Amino acid sequence: MTPEYRTQTEKRIKNYFKSFKDIGKIINIKCEETFNDLNVDVNVWNVKTNKGAYWVVEGETAPMNLYTQDAHYFSADEAYSFHMGITQRLSKRYQDNFKHIIDEIPLDIERVKAINRKLKMASEKLSIDLEPEEFQSIGLICRESLVEMSKELCKRNKELIISKGYKASDFKNVANEFIDLYIPGPSNGDLRSHSRKLIDTAWSYNSSIVHSPNKTYPDVKIALLFTSAAISLLENLFWKYFGFDNEPTCSNCGSKKIDLVEKENSKFIEICKSCGNEEEAELVE
Repeated sequence: MTPEYRTQTEKRIKNYFKSFKDIGKIINIKCEETFNDLNVDVNVWNVKTNKGAYWVVEGETAPMNLYTQDAHYFSADEAYSFHMGITQRLSKRYQDNFKHIIDEIPLDIERVKAINRKLKMASEKLSIDLEPEEFQSIGLICRESLVEMSKELCKRNKELIISKGYKASDFKNVANEFIDLYIPGPSNGDLRSHSRKLIDTAWSYNSSIVHSPNKTYPDVKIALLFTSAAISLLENLFWKYFGFDNEPTCSNCGSKKIDLVEKENSKFIEICKSCGNEEEAELVE
């Protein structure tokens, strides 16, 4: 233990004790023992106050906690053993409950398997302990995922992109063209506006991650969420365009629970299962 670490830790312990009521004023602090049997230095401090005696266990990679000497923990070894047992159990619980960041919000990106795989890789790579350039690399993966989504959209309607003169990698312009295609008309005006804003946010924010060496763990996590949300948005707009907006609706009660029944002369009748209303179906050639 270096003198600097000792001084800093004594200050941390004093501040830590201030968070407890009725624990008394610190009279003496000394490091009783340092354990290294788990290949990590963990220190047990003997702290005396005017109201009692305590063990404080801490290390550079171990959280700080205190244990009373009088009631339960009579030696530094007992305090250390209990502390490491608790922290390892908490660590195991965290691992068991770990979820990818992109699992934090419901997404519909399974159909774009290559993009989904990239985002899961970025999610697994993300950690608080990464260096700045590693944060930037995750931003790059996110931006590449958006470009892949742009190329996927171009496959669905090549003529549209060719007529506009856009490159397949031009995510923002391509995405905005498909937003116009998928949700046309005045009734979708607000949704189009919100969708364009999300597309712009996802691309611009990821670009800032890639080009800045000063971003932190939360910044990159937000970038990953923006990316996943933008891709999920485009997929859901596709499904909205593909069928849900064109589902028959009962003119009487507004229900979408419609049965299509064929009558004579190749005519079809829409029968509402909610109110029983019947009307001739308008079939699109």
